[in-house]
Amino acid sequence: MKPVYHRFNFEGSASFGMRQVVEPFFYNRWHYHPELEITWVQQGSGTRLVGDHVEAFEAGELIILGANLPHLWRSDEAYFKPDNTELCSSLSIHFAENFAGKEFNTLPETKPLRDLFLKAERGLKVTGATQQAVQKRMQECATGDDLYRLVGLLDILRLLADSKDLVPLASIGYGVPNDLLDTERLAKVYHYTFTHFASKITLEEIAAEAALNPPSFCRYFKSRMRKTYTEFLAEVRIGQACKLLISSDWPVAQVCYESGYANFSHFNRHFKRITSYTPIEYRRAYQKA
Repeated sequence: MKPVYHRFNFEGSASFGMRQVVEPFFYNRWHYHPELEITWVQQGSGTRLVGDHVEAFEAGELIILGANLPHLWRSDEAYFKPDNTELCSSLSIHFAENFAGKEFNTLPETKPLRDLFLKAERGLKVTGATQQAVQKRMQECATGDDLYRLVGLLDILRLLADSKDLVPLASIGYGVPNDLLDTERLAKVYHYTFTHFASKITLEEIAAEAALNPPSFCRYFKSRMRKTYTEFLAEVRIGQACKLLISSDWPVAQVCYESGYANFSHFNRHFKRITSYTPIEYRRAYQKA
């Protein structure tokens, strides 16, 4: 699985791009690009990776990504089945930090934007009133002409720069990988994990995907992700469990086994550590929301 580098070609001489995607599943590759990105997931669910952060996603989320920050929206397995009739859709804006010109970026009035771009290096989830306001503005921009879109983007960035509703995703210590081999290895590890997390994954198996022996793989993964592979795998499995608790009425024991756990007490311990809830508390909290 080769690492993917994207360079967006904007229409005509546009200074930034706006893209509506409607597909059976989201782009299924670990990738990065020099443009910043604002993405609104309108339909679909799955698991999102941003740097060293992994989390379940569902329709409605709004994410900001900094330049060259590796990311992946992995749709749930149901979307990949031949008989699937559900679609995934998103609306995204891609733009360079200097999309309005280098001089614009140095103005004292644009310091809040520079601060926002710095925060976005970790990836940001937009919540609350800001999420709703930005999504409304993005919808308006999608049907406007070039000048309307430009004014709209500046307004969106103003809303984000002034907001307190921004949640960082990747850890403070996460650095953007600049080694192509590193990116390829992580891509293979992620792909294998998402394909096999529901069954047992041995350290020997996952190390082989990275073309490393087990001790070297453990050191490599922790140095890049600031967590052990065991911790990462638990996050992926608990993310799946959260989705099953919300979307089904299955007993907790069945959710446990469908998420890749063979030991119920082990599952409960991981679930509480990662979400701060027990599985039953999590389901009840979501139902009350």
